[in-house]
Amino acid sequence: MSENSNTSDKTEKLKTVRWLFGEYTRDDLIKMDPVCLRALFRERIHHTIEVDIYPILLGRKKLPPNFGLQPQLILDVWKERGFSDDDPDFEWGKTYLALAAQLRADQEIRIESLLPTPFTEEEMAVVHKLMWKRCSIRDWIPNKKVPDDMIERILEAGRAAPTGCNLNIVRFIVIREPKEAKMIWSDIPTPMDQCVLIIVCYDKRIYETVGHDRVVPNNILYDCAAAADHMCLMAHALGLGAVWLSCMKKTAKAFKKKYGLPDYIEQALHIALGWPAIGTIKSERMPVSEMMIARSDR
Repeated sequence: MSENSNTSDKTEKLKTVRWLFGEYTRDDLIKMDPVCLRALFRERIHHTIEVDIYPILLGRKKLPPNFGLQPQLILDVWKERGFSDDDPDFEWGKTYLALAAQLRADQEIRIESLLPTPFTEEEMAVVHKLMWKRCSIRDWIPNKKVPDDMIERILEAGRAAPTGCNLNIVRFIVIREPKEAKMIWSDIPTPMDQCVLIIVCYDKRIYETVGHDRVVPNNILYDCAAAADHMCLMAHALGLGAVWLSCMKKTAKAFKKKYGLPDYIEQALHIALGWPAIGTIKSERMPVSEMMIARSDR
């Protein structure tokens, strides 16, 4: 029997997805909500292939038994249920699955990936400008609409932000209607009739599915914060003014009821943005020396 046949037999015999926090049988996977099943696929790609494959290739770790077969089982069930696997997150996962299969078959593999390279001085100047010139804007030109294509670019920036274990828990709600915008509580008075609001939410089912709610519950808010930061930077790059604002549980509950949002969608923060009506004095930061607690690189 060939190596590939052995690999196929192993895949057929694997009936469960088991990890530190529990176990899912094939029947569990067949019944699982598609959003959670998809997230579990990405998490298992990350923890059972991505974090191991590079140490394996460098000779620091041995090939684990059934390497990559857990996410393969999930993908098999996903396709069995008739769902498409053409989106970028699946293409990413399938790339790792193919590499894992080659390693199980004792084949030599080569990962084609680009290493980071230093930016040119011109590129670095743009990065510096974006990081250090962005500021919070809270007053916008009334009745000047932000084009939909700009909103899409800002949302894409949020999508590009880091997300723990590639779980993709961040969700967005875009509000242009001033009366609806006033439902969103802000810690700073904000003229809601002059701006667009992007509510940054998260799907807490996903953390419950993969067990992260028990060990790293705060990471869910870090993901939302990373997305918000990316979006504010993109808004600034587009010539818009944006401000990141806090939410309040009481108004978040009323907002959820108004929009008929399910219990598992929670509001994390919101971004108000529009065309700046007035500039602001850019806030400055303490020196790094005042922020440093300790360092061991000297």
